[in-house]
Amino acid sequence: KFLLSWWSMAAADAAGRALQDLIFAAVRDAVGPLHQRLDDLARDLEHVKRCVDGGATSVARPVPAVAATSAEPPQKKLAGDHCSSESSGPRPAEPAAKPVVQPSKPDPPPASVSRPVSAGASRMEQLAARLPPKQEKNVDWVACFGIQDQSKDTPLLSVGNTVRVLKQDIARRAMISFIDEDDGTADVIFQSAGPDEGGTAPADEEDEETVKLQQIKALEDFESKAGLQKTMDENKDFFACCTVLKEQGNTLFKLKDYEAASWWYGQIVNQFMGRELCEEHWVMLMRDGALELARVRSVVSDGLVNLVFDKNGKQMGLSNVSVTALVPVFHDHLLLQTSVYMNRARCFANLNKNQEAAQDLTTVIGLWGCVNLLPDPEEGSKDAASEGLCKAHYLRGKTRLGRGRHDLAASDVKAAMAGNPAPALLRQIRQLERDIEISKKDTKRSNKKLAKEVAKWADAAMSNMDQATRDALEGAAPE
Repeated sequence: KFLLSWWSMAAADAAGRALQDLIFAAVRDAVGPLHQRLDDLARDLEHVKRCVDGGATSVARPVPAVAATSAEPPQKKLAGDHCSSESSGPRPAEPAAKPVVQPSKPDPPPASVSRPVSAGASRMEQLAARLPPKQEKNVDWVACFGIQDQSKDTPLLSVGNTVRVLKQDIARRAMISFIDEDDGTADVIFQSAGPDEGGTAPADEEDEETVKLQQIKALEDFESKAGLQKTMDENKDFFACCTVLKEQGNTLFKLKDYEAASWWYGQIVNQFMGRELCEEHWVMLMRDGALELARVRSVVSDGLVNLVFDKNGKQMGLSNVSVTALVPVFHDHLLLQTSVYMNRARCFANLNKNQEAAQDLTTVIGLWGCVNLLPDPEEGSKDAASEGLCKAHYLRGKTRLGRGRHDLAASDVKAAMAGNPAPALLRQIRQLERDIEISKKDTKRSNKKLAKEVAKWADAAMSNMDQATRDALEGAAPE
């Protein structure tokens, strides 16, 4: 009885395990393909999201096509403007029987270009079209400028107020530290234009001066926190806001406050440089001492991209390039971009910051030089390129002359002359050419005088040496 009972239990256990294996096998065969399908779909969705976040309108991974009931011809994507993804409007409802993509118009005002889906569109392209559009991040210009507001109720001539001091040839921002009403003067401490390192260098701690009260003027309305906020509220579009800020910088330039103007332009440049790069975005890269035009092939991470550029008629690739080494090219707003760099260079030149001015002018020359290579450049940019190149070469030649780089300044003069400049600019270029020759002669004369002084000093030093030291120097062999 015991053996029979044990055998019955063993047989039942074996039958149970066999039945369990059969059930598991049946479930695996039924659910396995579905599980794999779900995994593929999850990977597809993740890939589509990355493509849309990067601004791409197509995906490289082929998948089975799904027909669409309403198809339009695909629109041409303009590369290099900004990275806001294109949108097809709200997510359409899916019929139960068959997935269908129904393009719809975006809500006004359109923040991006609509993306229709063609009849032969792949499943991933249709999924990308149905994803919600990536919203363009609005720039908080108030935070960028970091301006501290002053109370409107405080009188202009008050200790602690930030004002603008007008001088004969320049204007500067300063803080009032003491007021002598009897003498009609005030002690001021000059300040840097702003807290951002993209602006001018901070003023010296002891940069104080006593000025007349008539020289003290209030800051412009747009230099306040409320003024910047108003500019932001009235100009929601990034490039429209940059245009208004550039005009404000021009106002500061006309007031001869070159520190404040250069810092104002610098905030726009910082935002240009900080724009998110996406696939097909045009950029400039410094290679072999010159700026070359390249195109973003793919985005590796937040700080690295892969580039492709033409080299002697062949397309060459460059991997893992840091975005900090690139200058984004906004070919739809090239006139704005070049004018900001050019205006800041003029400010630097007036502040005797010739090296910084030359760097900005090199960027301007690179931007104008790539106009003919860009697809669909901004209207009027090709006509402005020739004049812009002449001015940039002329101004860079002046900054190089100020640094004693005569040969480089002469090469800029030659490039400016080759651009068929206007008569007024041509006279200035010829004057610069004469100034370069005069500076060369003065430098040569000065070097000869310096060489004579050095020779006299060496002879005097040798004559004061004793004979043993002189013999040791003359007999010393070079190592």
